[in-house]
Amino acid sequence: MTGVLTDLEREMLAAAAAMPFSAVRKLIAMGANRHFAAQLTGAGDLGIGQVTISRAGWEPHGPDRRLLLSVRRLGALIDVVALASHVRDEWSLRTGLGWALGMDAIDNAQAALARDEKRIRVRLHATPFDWLAAGGDGLCVLDWCAASLSELRLLGERVTIEVAPGTGERLKAMLAYGGLPRVSEITHGMGMAA
Repeated sequence: MTGVLTDLEREMLAAAAAMPFSAVRKLIAMGANRHFAAQLTGAGDLGIGQVTISRAGWEPHGPDRRLLLSVRRLGALIDVVALASHVRDEWSLRTGLGWALGMDAIDNAQAALARDEKRIRVRLHATPFDWLAAGGDGLCVLDWCAASLSELRLLGERVTIEVAPGTGERLKAMLAYGGLPRVSEITHGMGMAA
């Protein structure tokens, strides 16, 4: 990091500073992993802000109160997602660059492939709230765009993407392209994906 805060980082830090303990408790009551929520809050990656939601994303300063969650890759803040606890399967990105929460899971899988590890698995969660409940383990796709589909396809057949029951076939169809990763439905600790 260059030491200069970007506008996106300033917005996130300002929002996180306003995160009351009662909001953290509510998030934990909704199923978020307690330690992970504390870690995110302490790092300034979780906050509450007043935003304006639009088709293009969200803007600061508006009528809608939202939970703001940093989207990072390799430690760098690339986006901020606005979540609503009353509509758990809808969210809005600030810049549109952060196609997933937990993108380091993709990078870790690619590193494992380079080390020629045999059994590589990536969990895919349906919503950011499921990802928070899993303590940030795995991936939650926020934008099913060309970049997200391409990165998932590039994992190849040596990687198994674990999804909730009933969603495997849909994900396989979305990823249908040469060298796609395997998709496995698991029954414990996951929301629906894809």
